[in-house]
Amino acid sequence: MPEMPSNTTTFCLTIGDYTGIGPEITARFLAHQADLPDDGVRLRIFGDIANLVHTADALGIELPEGHRFDYEDLQHSRFTAHQKLPGQVAYESIEAAVSEISAGHAQALVTGPISKENLHLAGIPFTGHTEMLQQLARKSYGQTFQSDMLFVYRQFRMLLLTRHVALRKVSESLSIREVTQSLSNLAEFFQTVCQIQTPRLCILGVNPHAGEIDGEEEERIIKPALKGVAQKYGFGIEPPVAADAAFRHFDIERLQYDAYVAAYHDQGLIPFKMVAGLNAVNVTIGLPFLRTSVSHGTAPDIVGQGIADPCSLIAAYTMAHRLRLPAVQPKQVVLNS
Repeated sequence: MPEMPSNTTTFCLTIGDYTGIGPEITARFLAHQADLPDDGVRLRIFGDIANLVHTADALGIELPEGHRFDYEDLQHSRFTAHQKLPGQVAYESIEAAVSEISAGHAQALVTGPISKENLHLAGIPFTGHTEMLQQLARKSYGQTFQSDMLFVYRQFRMLLLTRHVALRKVSESLSIREVTQSLSNLAEFFQTVCQIQTPRLCILGVNPHAGEIDGEEEERIIKPALKGVAQKYGFGIEPPVAADAAFRHFDIERLQYDAYVAAYHDQGLIPFKMVAGLNAVNVTIGLPFLRTSVSHGTAPDIVGQGIADPCSLIAAYTMAHRLRLPAVQPKQVVLNS
Protein backbone atom coordinates (compact mmCIF):
# COMPACT_ATOMS: atom_id res chain seq x y z
CA MET A 1 0.00 0.00 0.00
CA PRO A 2 1.53 3.37 -1.00
CA GLU A 3 2.72 5.65 1.78
CA MET A 4 0.67 8.80 2.24
CA PRO A 5 1.26 12.01 4.19
CA SER A 6 0.03 11.80 7.78
CA ASN A 7 -2.61 14.51 7.21
CA THR A 8 -4.23 12.64 4.29
CA THR A 9 -7.88 11.61 4.52
CA THR A 10 -8.95 8.29 3.00
CA PHE A 11 -12.34 7.74 1.37
CA CYS A 12 -13.66 4.32 0.39
CA LEU A 13 -15.46 4.21 -2.96
CA THR A 14 -17.57 1.21 -3.97
CA ILE A 15 -18.21 0.68 -7.67
CA GLY A 16 -21.60 -0.90 -7.02
CA ASP A 17 -23.17 -3.58 -9.18
CA TYR A 18 -20.74 -4.32 -12.00
CA THR A 19 -23.55 -5.24 -14.42
CA GLY A 20 -24.92 -1.68 -14.21
CA ILE A 21 -23.41 1.72 -14.97
CA GLY A 22 -21.30 1.68 -11.80
CA PRO A 23 -18.06 0.79 -13.63
CA GLU A 24 -18.61 3.48 -16.27
CA ILE A 25 -19.40 6.32 -13.88
CA THR A 26 -16.54 5.22 -11.62
CA ALA A 27 -14.07 5.29 -14.52
CA ARG A 28 -15.31 8.71 -15.60
CA PHE A 29 -15.20 10.00 -12.01
CA LEU A 30 -11.64 8.75 -11.48
CA ALA A 31 -10.50 10.38 -14.72
CA HIS A 32 -12.16 13.61 -13.60
CA GLN A 33 -10.51 13.36 -10.18
CA ALA A 34 -7.09 12.67 -11.69
CA ASP A 35 -7.33 15.91 -13.69
CA LEU A 36 -7.82 17.97 -10.53
CA PRO A 37 -5.15 19.12 -8.06
CA ASP A 38 -4.42 16.87 -5.10
CA ASP A 39 -7.15 17.65 -2.55
CA GLY A 40 -5.58 15.61 0.26
CA VAL A 41 -7.97 12.68 -0.15
CA ARG A 42 -6.79 9.19 -0.99
CA LEU A 43 -9.35 6.94 -2.69
CA ARG A 44 -9.65 3.20 -2.09
CA ILE A 45 -11.86 1.71 -4.80
CA PHE A 46 -13.66 -1.56 -4.01
CA GLY A 47 -15.34 -3.88 -6.52
CA ASP A 48 -14.69 -5.88 -9.65
CA ILE A 49 -11.52 -4.07 -10.70
CA ALA A 50 -10.92 -6.16 -13.83
CA ASN A 51 -14.37 -5.15 -15.04
CA LEU A 52 -13.57 -1.52 -14.19
CA VAL A 53 -10.35 -1.70 -16.22
CA HIS A 54 -12.18 -3.30 -19.15
CA THR A 55 -14.88 -0.59 -19.03
CA ALA A 56 -12.28 2.17 -18.85
CA ASP A 57 -10.42 0.71 -21.85
CA ALA A 58 -13.66 0.61 -23.86
CA LEU A 59 -14.22 4.28 -23.03
CA GLY A 60 -10.64 5.25 -23.88
CA ILE A 61 -9.98 6.18 -20.25
CA GLU A 62 -6.72 5.46 -18.48
CA LEU A 63 -7.42 4.74 -14.83
CA PRO A 64 -5.25 6.88 -12.55
CA GLU A 65 -2.62 5.26 -10.37
CA GLY A 66 -0.16 6.50 -7.79
CA HIS A 67 -0.39 7.39 -4.12
CA ARG A 68 -3.91 8.86 -4.36
CA PHE A 69 -5.59 5.78 -5.83
CA ASP A 70 -5.73 2.25 -4.44
CA TYR A 71 -7.78 -0.56 -6.03
CA GLU A 72 -9.23 -3.45 -4.01
CA ASP A 73 -10.50 -6.29 -6.20
CA LEU A 74 -13.39 -8.18 -4.59
CA GLN A 75 -13.96 -10.40 -7.62
CA HIS A 76 -10.50 -11.75 -8.45
CA SER A 77 -8.23 -12.87 -5.61
CA ARG A 78 -6.18 -15.88 -4.67
CA PHE A 79 -9.00 -16.94 -2.36
CA THR A 80 -11.63 -17.03 -5.13
CA ALA A 81 -11.73 -19.87 -7.63
CA HIS A 82 -15.15 -19.09 -9.08
CA GLN A 83 -16.90 -16.07 -10.57
CA LYS A 84 -18.92 -14.28 -7.90
CA LEU A 85 -22.42 -13.07 -8.61
CA PRO A 86 -22.81 -9.29 -9.09
CA GLY A 87 -24.82 -8.90 -5.89
CA GLN A 88 -22.20 -10.77 -3.89
CA VAL A 89 -19.37 -8.56 -5.18
CA ALA A 90 -21.43 -5.43 -4.45
CA TYR A 91 -22.16 -6.57 -0.90
CA GLU A 92 -18.61 -7.70 -0.12
CA SER A 93 -17.29 -4.38 -1.44
CA ILE A 94 -19.48 -2.46 0.99
CA GLU A 95 -18.62 -4.85 3.81
CA ALA A 96 -14.88 -4.44 3.18
CA ALA A 97 -15.20 -0.65 3.02
CA VAL A 98 -17.10 -0.47 6.32
CA SER A 99 -14.45 -2.71 7.88
CA GLU A 100 -11.74 -0.29 6.76
CA ILE A 101 -13.62 2.67 8.22
CA SER A 102 -14.40 0.99 11.54
CA ALA A 103 -10.73 0.02 11.86
CA GLY A 104 -9.76 3.69 11.48
CA HIS A 105 -8.11 3.25 8.08
CA ALA A 106 -10.65 5.43 6.25
CA GLN A 107 -12.99 8.26 7.17
CA ALA A 108 -15.92 8.17 4.75
CA LEU A 109 -17.77 5.96 2.28
CA VAL A 110 -18.97 6.96 -1.19
CA THR A 111 -21.12 4.37 -2.96
CA GLY A 112 -22.12 3.60 -6.51
CA PRO A 113 -25.51 2.08 -7.42
CA ILE A 114 -26.50 -1.47 -6.50
CA SER A 115 -29.26 -3.74 -7.80
CA LYS A 116 -31.86 -5.01 -5.35
CA GLU A 117 -32.67 -7.86 -7.73
CA ASN A 118 -29.03 -8.96 -7.94
CA LEU A 119 -28.65 -8.74 -4.15
CA HIS A 120 -31.63 -11.08 -3.88
CA LEU A 121 -30.20 -13.50 -6.47
CA ALA A 122 -26.97 -13.64 -4.46
CA GLY A 123 -28.87 -14.43 -1.27
CA ILE A 124 -28.11 -11.04 0.32
CA PRO A 125 -31.10 -10.23 2.61
CA PHE A 126 -31.21 -6.45 2.16
CA THR A 127 -33.35 -4.15 0.03
CA GLY A 128 -30.72 -1.43 -0.29
CA HIS A 129 -27.67 0.35 1.06
CA THR A 130 -29.38 1.98 4.04
CA GLU A 131 -30.52 -1.25 5.64
CA MET A 132 -27.25 -2.96 4.78
CA LEU A 133 -25.10 -0.23 6.30
CA GLN A 134 -27.24 -0.20 9.45
CA GLN A 135 -26.51 -3.90 9.97
CA LEU A 136 -22.82 -3.66 9.07
CA ALA A 137 -22.39 -0.75 11.49
CA ARG A 138 -23.98 -2.82 14.22
CA LYS A 139 -21.57 -5.67 13.49
CA SER A 140 -18.48 -3.45 13.29
CA TYR A 141 -19.18 -1.06 16.16
CA GLY A 142 -21.08 -3.32 18.56
CA GLN A 143 -24.02 -0.91 18.74
CA THR A 144 -27.45 -0.74 17.17
CA PHE A 145 -28.14 2.18 14.83
CA GLN A 146 -31.12 3.49 12.93
CA SER A 147 -29.90 4.96 9.67
CA ASP A 148 -31.92 7.37 7.55
CA MET A 149 -31.90 8.71 4.00
CA LEU A 150 -31.27 12.45 3.71
CA PHE A 151 -31.16 13.77 0.15
CA VAL A 152 -29.11 16.91 -0.35
CA TYR A 153 -28.73 19.38 -3.22
CA ARG A 154 -27.09 22.68 -2.35
CA GLN A 155 -29.09 23.86 0.70
CA PHE A 156 -32.18 21.83 -0.24
CA ARG A 157 -32.47 18.78 2.04
CA MET A 158 -35.14 16.08 2.12
CA LEU A 159 -35.42 13.43 4.85
CA LEU A 160 -37.53 10.30 4.27
CA LEU A 161 -39.34 8.76 7.25
CA THR A 162 -39.98 5.54 5.31
CA ARG A 163 -38.02 4.15 2.41
CA HIS A 164 -38.84 1.47 -0.15
CA VAL A 165 -42.25 0.36 1.09
CA ALA A 166 -45.52 0.15 -0.82
CA LEU A 167 -47.87 3.09 -0.33
CA ARG A 168 -50.41 0.86 1.44
CA LYS A 169 -47.73 0.00 4.05
CA VAL A 170 -46.62 3.55 4.86
CA SER A 171 -48.98 4.04 7.80
CA GLU A 172 -48.02 0.79 9.51
CA SER A 173 -44.33 1.59 8.92
CA LEU A 174 -44.55 4.81 10.95
CA SER A 175 -44.17 4.76 14.73
CA ILE A 176 -43.49 7.43 17.34
CA ARG A 177 -40.22 5.74 18.28
CA GLU A 178 -38.78 5.48 14.78
CA VAL A 179 -40.00 8.92 13.66
CA THR A 180 -38.44 10.34 16.84
CA GLN A 181 -35.14 8.64 16.04
CA SER A 182 -35.18 9.83 12.42
CA LEU A 183 -35.78 13.42 13.52
CA SER A 184 -33.13 13.05 16.24
CA ASN A 185 -30.64 11.88 13.60
CA LEU A 186 -31.54 14.94 11.54
CA ALA A 187 -31.19 17.29 14.53
CA GLU A 188 -27.78 15.86 15.40
CA PHE A 189 -26.67 16.12 11.77
CA PHE A 190 -27.56 19.80 11.75
CA GLN A 191 -26.09 20.63 15.14
CA THR A 192 -22.91 18.53 14.82
CA VAL A 193 -22.06 18.56 11.12
CA CYS A 194 -23.76 21.66 9.72
CA GLN A 195 -23.33 23.79 12.85
CA ILE A 196 -26.99 24.83 12.65
CA GLN A 197 -28.29 24.74 16.22
CA THR A 198 -31.92 25.70 15.49
CA PRO A 199 -32.76 24.22 12.07
CA ARG A 200 -36.04 25.18 10.42
CA LEU A 201 -37.92 21.98 9.54
CA CYS A 202 -40.95 21.56 7.31
CA ILE A 203 -42.82 18.34 8.12
CA LEU A 204 -45.02 17.17 5.24
CA GLY A 205 -48.35 15.70 6.30
CA VAL A 206 -48.94 12.01 5.70
CA ASN A 207 -52.51 12.62 4.56
CA PRO A 208 -54.13 15.21 2.25
CA HIS A 209 -54.42 18.56 4.04
CA ALA A 210 -52.16 17.11 6.79
CA GLY A 211 -55.05 15.04 8.16
CA GLU A 212 -57.53 17.91 8.44
CA ILE A 213 -60.21 15.91 6.61
CA ASP A 214 -59.20 12.29 7.12
CA GLY A 215 -56.33 10.30 8.55
CA GLU A 216 -54.86 10.10 12.04
CA GLU A 217 -51.10 9.67 11.56
CA GLU A 218 -50.38 13.36 12.10
CA GLU A 219 -52.04 13.44 15.53
CA ARG A 220 -51.19 9.92 16.66
CA ILE A 221 -47.56 9.66 15.51
CA ILE A 222 -46.00 12.76 13.95
CA LYS A 223 -46.96 15.45 16.48
CA PRO A 224 -45.86 13.47 19.58
CA ALA A 225 -42.51 12.75 17.89
CA LEU A 226 -42.07 16.43 16.99
CA LYS A 227 -42.79 17.50 20.56
CA GLY A 228 -40.22 15.11 22.01
CA VAL A 229 -37.47 16.07 19.56
CA ALA A 230 -38.11 19.81 19.98
CA GLN A 231 -37.82 19.49 23.75
CA LYS A 232 -34.68 17.35 23.58
CA TYR A 233 -32.76 19.50 21.08
CA GLY A 234 -34.00 22.92 22.12
CA PHE A 235 -35.68 24.29 19.01
CA GLY A 236 -39.25 24.61 17.84
CA ILE A 237 -40.77 22.52 15.05
CA GLU A 238 -43.93 23.61 13.26
CA PRO A 239 -46.85 21.14 13.01
CA PRO A 240 -47.18 19.06 9.81
CA VAL A 241 -48.23 21.03 6.74
CA ALA A 242 -50.23 20.02 3.68
CA ALA A 243 -47.69 18.45 1.34
CA ASP A 244 -49.32 19.79 -1.83
CA ALA A 245 -48.96 23.37 -0.57
CA ALA A 246 -45.49 23.11 0.96
CA PHE A 247 -43.64 23.86 -2.29
CA ARG A 248 -46.01 26.51 -3.67
CA HIS A 249 -43.50 29.36 -3.24
CA PHE A 250 -40.38 27.20 -3.40
CA ASP A 251 -37.25 29.10 -4.43
CA ILE A 252 -33.93 27.32 -4.01
CA GLU A 253 -32.15 30.66 -3.83
CA ARG A 254 -34.27 31.74 -0.84
CA LEU A 255 -35.28 28.62 1.05
CA GLN A 256 -37.68 29.00 3.96
CA TYR A 257 -36.51 25.76 5.57
CA ASP A 258 -33.25 23.96 6.27
CA ALA A 259 -34.88 20.60 5.59
CA TYR A 260 -38.15 19.04 4.52
CA VAL A 261 -39.34 15.78 6.06
CA ALA A 262 -41.43 13.46 3.89
CA ALA A 263 -43.53 10.57 5.15
CA TYR A 264 -42.80 8.35 2.17
CA HIS A 265 -40.47 7.90 -0.80
CA ASP A 266 -42.28 9.55 -3.72
CA GLN A 267 -43.80 12.34 -1.61
CA GLY A 268 -40.31 13.67 -0.97
CA LEU A 269 -38.30 12.58 -3.97
CA ILE A 270 -40.58 13.78 -6.75
CA PRO A 271 -40.17 17.47 -5.85
CA PHE A 272 -36.56 16.93 -4.79
CA LYS A 273 -35.40 15.26 -8.00
CA MET A 274 -37.34 17.73 -10.14
CA VAL A 275 -35.08 20.42 -8.70
CA ALA A 276 -31.82 18.52 -8.20
CA GLY A 277 -31.77 16.15 -11.17
CA LEU A 278 -28.60 14.04 -11.26
CA ASN A 279 -26.86 16.42 -8.86
CA ALA A 280 -28.85 14.99 -5.94
CA VAL A 281 -26.83 13.20 -3.27
CA ASN A 282 -28.06 10.62 -0.79
CA VAL A 283 -26.44 11.17 2.64
CA THR A 284 -26.98 8.41 5.18
CA ILE A 285 -27.40 9.89 8.66
CA GLY A 286 -27.49 8.03 11.97
CA LEU A 287 -24.35 5.99 11.28
CA PRO A 288 -21.01 6.27 13.13
CA PHE A 289 -19.36 7.30 9.85
CA LEU A 290 -20.15 9.48 6.86
CA ARG A 291 -21.69 7.86 3.80
CA THR A 292 -22.77 9.60 0.61
CA SER A 293 -24.14 8.03 -2.54
CA VAL A 294 -25.38 8.60 -6.03
CA SER A 295 -29.12 9.24 -6.15
CA HIS A 296 -29.85 6.94 -9.10
CA GLY A 297 -29.94 3.24 -9.86
CA THR A 298 -27.91 0.88 -12.02
CA ALA A 299 -29.60 1.98 -15.29
CA PRO A 300 -29.32 -1.39 -17.11
CA ASP A 301 -31.00 0.12 -20.19
CA ILE A 302 -27.93 2.24 -21.02
CA VAL A 303 -25.10 -0.09 -19.95
CA GLY A 304 -22.38 -0.36 -22.59
CA GLN A 305 -23.55 2.67 -24.57
CA GLY A 306 -20.92 5.01 -23.18
CA ILE A 307 -23.47 7.67 -22.20
CA ALA A 308 -23.70 7.26 -18.41
CA ASP A 309 -23.34 10.60 -16.63
CA PRO A 310 -20.99 10.59 -13.59
CA CYS A 311 -22.21 13.90 -12.17
CA SER A 312 -24.13 12.29 -9.28
CA LEU A 313 -21.02 10.36 -8.23
CA ILE A 314 -18.93 13.52 -8.50
CA ALA A 315 -21.55 15.32 -6.40
CA ALA A 316 -21.51 12.49 -3.82
CA TYR A 317 -17.73 12.71 -3.51
CA THR A 318 -17.85 16.51 -3.28
CA MET A 319 -20.49 16.26 -0.55
CA ALA A 320 -18.38 13.78 1.43
CA HIS A 321 -15.41 16.13 1.10
CA ARG A 322 -17.52 19.03 2.38
CA LEU A 323 -19.04 17.13 5.31
CA ARG A 324 -16.04 15.07 6.38
CA LEU A 325 -15.29 17.13 9.50
CA PRO A 326 -16.53 16.83 12.11
CA ALA A 327 -17.63 13.20 11.93
CA VAL A 328 -21.12 12.21 12.99
CA GLN A 329 -21.33 10.38 16.31
CA PRO A 330 -24.93 9.20 16.64
CA LYS A 331 -26.31 7.96 19.93
CA GLN A 332 -27.04 4.28 20.36
CA VAL A 333 -30.64 3.28 19.76
CA VAL A 334 -32.50 0.03 20.31
CA LEU A 335 -34.57 -1.26 17.41
CA ASN A 336 -37.17 -3.99 17.49
CA SER A 337 -36.67 -6.85 15.07
